[in-house]
Parts: sequence; structure tokens; C-alpha cells
Amino acid sequence: MLYSIYMANIKIIVQYNGRNYSGWQVQENKSTIQGNLQAAIFACTGETVEVIGSGRTDAGVGAFAQVANFVLSQDFEPGKLARAINAHLPADISVLSAEVVDDSFNARFSAKSKTYHYYFYVSRNRKALFDEFALQIKQASVLDMQEACKHIVGTHNFRSFVARNSGKTNFERTVQMAQIIDLGDDLFRLEITGTGFLYNMVRIIMGTLILVGEGKRKPDAMRDIILSQDRTKAGKTVDPIGLKLYRVEY
Repeated sequence: MLYSIYMANIKIIVQYNGRNYSGWQVQENKSTIQGNLQAAIFACTGETVEVIGSGRTDAGVGAFAQVANFVLSQDFEPGKLARAINAHLPADISVLSAEVVDDSFNARFSAKSKTYHYYFYVSRNRKALFDEFALQIKQASVLDMQEACKHIVGTHNFRSFVARNSGKTNFERTVQMAQIIDLGDDLFRLEITGTGFLYNMVRIIMGTLILVGEGKRKPDAMRDIILSQDRTKAGKTVDPIGLKLYRVEY
């Protein structure tokens, strides 16, 4: 059955491995997630659309369930539309679902919270399969890293955890949950949920947690780093390989 969705607002859930892309946002002469989606939609519908994502993931960052929306001015059954778009996407990007939503829905501005996962493993030896999606840490106290996570939760000025070229002037964000999950076989996952995140914020938090794990900072130093509002006090911006957008709540 075909639904009449003249000028319909289409919400899609997108999964991707960001390793081969220069982030979400369209950039001239670079392959991006948004650019590939817009090209695929044009290929199967003939319409030029702007695909609005819940956020602009960095180069190399993946997503289990990125949320996006766009406006389409022709009839398409949502399930068939998702399959049609997928037929024109590379293998490392896929549309999991499509649905018609209220005109007021905006994937970016309607979002209430986002959850990111950062995968890492603790081992002196490289693990070839883990290297595909997780960061290697040769030695670390994960218990200390877990203790440090407690200081991240709450509403804080996260200026210490933002890239210097972010262009932001408001650094206050609310982190609702931060914890480290033991997945077994030396593999771990940082889970962090917040109302919003600054540019590179999760990767810098992870870099700071590594300092704690390596014994170079005490767990309660995380609180002092937040209060300092000084980027030089925090850890480095870790590789995007382990970072995945896991869920967006509306």
C-alpha cells in the first residue's frame, strides 16, 4: 500500500561505520554521511533534499542509530523508501527504518538527549579484531576510571573538554549518566548520556579517563579539571575509532 506523503516529513534511522568518511556534514570534495544520504535520496526519488541529522559526528565516528529527517514531496511507502535509499548507499552506510512524522519534528532541535559509546580494550598486545572498532590501552585501572566517571555527571561548564576551535561560547552541558561497562575479554565501553555534547567532548573525556586509568591523575582530579575550565588540564583528544553514537531520545 502506498501512502500519500505529499510534502511529508520523513524520519530515518541511519547506521554507519564512519571510518571512511569526513564526518556527518557535507564538505566540498570530501565523502560524508550526509552527502552520501542526499545523493542516494536524489538517485531514487529525483529530489534534492537536505538531510538534517541529530548531530554532526566527527570524521571517523560511527553510529548505531543516527536520527535524521528530510522533506519529500512525492508518494513513497516508508519501508520501500528505506530500501530504495539503501540500494544507492555504500555498504558501510544503511537506513534501518523510515517513517512519516509530524511537520514540527526536527532531528536536531527536537532531541532531548544523546548516548555515546566509546569502546576500548586493555591489553599489552594488540587484538586484531578489536582494532577494527576499539582503542587499545596497554595498561589501566578501569576501577579508577569508573570512579572518575562519577564526577562527570551533572550540569557543568565543560570548557576543559572542548576543542579550542569549536567556536562555542556556551560550555554548559548536562551529563545524565557516565559509566564504564566490562564487556569481557579485556573489552570495555564508556557509556555517556547527555542533553548535548560539545565538539570533541566525549573524546577528550575519554582521553582524560585514560590518564586516570594509567595513574597519571587521581579519580577526583576529574572534578578539579572540570572546575579549572582549562583545556590544557584535560587529556588528549583520543582517536575516533572507538566512538559510536548509540541512541537519540526525543
